[in-house]
Amino acid sequence: MTLLEPVILLDIDGVLNPALNPQRGIDRPLPRLSDMKRTLVRRLSHSGPIAWVSTWPADMVARLEAQLELNTEPLRVTMVFRQADGDVPTPKLRSVQRWLVRMEAAGETSWDSVVWIDDVLGSDAVAWSEEYDQPVCLVRPDPAVGLTEEYVEQVEAFRSRGA
Repeated sequence: MTLLEPVILLDIDGVLNPALNPQRGIDRPLPRLSDMKRTLVRRLSHSGPIAWVSTWPADMVARLEAQLELNTEPLRVTMVFRQADGDVPTPKLRSVQRWLVRMEAAGETSWDSVVWIDDVLGSDAVAWSEEYDQPVCLVRPDPAVGLTEEYVEQVEAFRSRGA
């Protein structure tokens, strides 16, 4: 059986829901992932490279990455919001589309499919996923709970469908 090799587009708020602990002498709080979330993200990373799809500042994302101790450094989707992006069900969709095109044009893709895990995936993202030229798996966790074992299993089942 041939497995799909997806890129894992991963949001932070509503998916990983890290605790934000204030730190004396530091402007930003220290984000702290639960043991369960760290384990789940590490497991996801075995399915494909992680690419952050988040508006979080780079230094905060780097602090999360340090906790994850992944074998491969995660990618980062460049988030550029335009005025029209505020009037759509999935505000990050255009940034994701532009990033995927740029990565492909630069020859920097090692994947044959896309998994997008975000608590804000609307009908426009569903329509895009159905028309995209690679298989796409959209996973929309309940933002109050975030990423769970069930969602990771969904990604693993998608990957097992094969190309």
